[in-house]
Amino acid sequence: MVVAIAHGDSPRPTAIGFDHLLHDRQVVVNGGESIACTHCHTVTGGRVIGRPDHGNCFGACHGPAPRAPRLGGKLALDADRMKLCTPCHAEAALVAPYPGKLGVFYPPYTIDRDFNLTIGHRAHAAAPCSECHAPPETKVAPKPPHARCTSCHDGARASGMDRCSVCHPAASGKPQPPELRQVRDTVTATFSHVKHATRPRGGDCKTCHAAVLATDDSELPRPTAHDCATAGCHDGKGAFAVTEACTRCHASEPAKFTVIRPTDRFTHGGPHAEVVAKQPCGACHPIERGEVAVAGHGPCVACHADDFGARKPKICGACHNATEPWRHLVADRGPAERTELGATLDHGKHAATCTACHQLRTQTQQLRPPRGHSACTGGGCHEIAAGPAPRLGDCIGCHRLGLAAERETARAAAPWSVRRTFDHDAHRTGRDGKALACTACHVDLTAKNVVALATPPKPTCAPCHDGTFAFKLTGTSCTKCHPGTSK
Repeated sequence: MVVAIAHGDSPRPTAIGFDHLLHDRQVVVNGGESIACTHCHTVTGGRVIGRPDHGNCFGACHGPAPRAPRLGGKLALDADRMKLCTPCHAEAALVAPYPGKLGVFYPPYTIDRDFNLTIGHRAHAAAPCSECHAPPETKVAPKPPHARCTSCHDGARASGMDRCSVCHPAASGKPQPPELRQVRDTVTATFSHVKHATRPRGGDCKTCHAAVLATDDSELPRPTAHDCATAGCHDGKGAFAVTEACTRCHASEPAKFTVIRPTDRFTHGGPHAEVVAKQPCGACHPIERGEVAVAGHGPCVACHADDFGARKPKICGACHNATEPWRHLVADRGPAERTELGATLDHGKHAATCTACHQLRTQTQQLRPPRGHSACTGGGCHEIAAGPAPRLGDCIGCHRLGLAAERETARAAAPWSVRRTFDHDAHRTGRDGKALACTACHVDLTAKNVVALATPPKPTCAPCHDGTFAFKLTGTSCTKCHPGTSK
């Protein structure tokens, strides 16, 4: 007996959608063979034409089609027939008075899609990219999906269009077509395919998307900064280099971007020792306006090209406190407290007052010479091409890698050294309250090397350390200055 279906909830206002995977499972579980896609989907001229209709469902598979009632009447559907009809027709329309024709409300479906799309770009590398893709800036409507494939997939040169499972594997969830990996910091807001197509190599998609053509994965590798820097493009000659003017491409902050803040400083030693030993200092440090400057990214690119385009760069902390490419980055990383080079200097040839050079105080040092070369060039001495030798560009005339560390080690290890306990600030004035000249203690300035500069002799301490103004030099207080360093 046929009865009208009763529902406790309000009827669905839209169709559910046909579940291909559930349908196939039911067929197989009941002992049948999986139904070919072309049983329901007609393929004509290499394209899928139209939608399945009642003829595909009823007859041999689901029995006779329901008889349409008179206008204003109601369809007589039992529970099984209602389930059969709701993939295509809204349940609300099926239980309402018959209007004479039932609408089909798909797509869209209210269920997830049953099939994904897999495109093997490596397998299609011989096909022109424009066969399937058009630059978005051109606003040219792409060909319908299957029309892009028919020129090759004719059953002779490649599999025919009736072999749907070759491109459409079963899926779950909400499948997506192939897409580029890591698109959180894209340059889509500024990049133009049309403008790049006019470049010498811009008409060939493989110039930038070579990695895409080498994979059959559904997640495609996007172009990298290294791809942009290829010869003739953004190499500093064909177009601006990728190591400069970052904000011309990265114009705005993307969502969910984690800022990497590398902390490793640049060192002339370690991995750079060999490079420093083989090339002149001027290769990285040009002289500008009487001062030695850093040349920028240029000297780094030869070895660290990949790091400039990396999502997690390692070397930027040498000069920068952050790595956001959409921000105007400046060399805002402060210099190290202690130099790793050190300078040789003949105090006997430099008659200026000691404080003319020894004036800078840092967190770890007192009376340090100022950073840079202002103390050497300000008085008209060691100019770029004038004055006494060494010239300003002759760096190794004064500097040597590791010299400062050697000096500290040698002085701290000297017999009866006071290097770790002596405080210059506490000795700036004498017992009369007046400023104490540096030469009151440093009486021997004849050494031609600051490493060998003579330590003040003990008698220079006696005028103050007499037991009245300050503790006495004799007795049991030796360790106040000499903390067990004698050998």
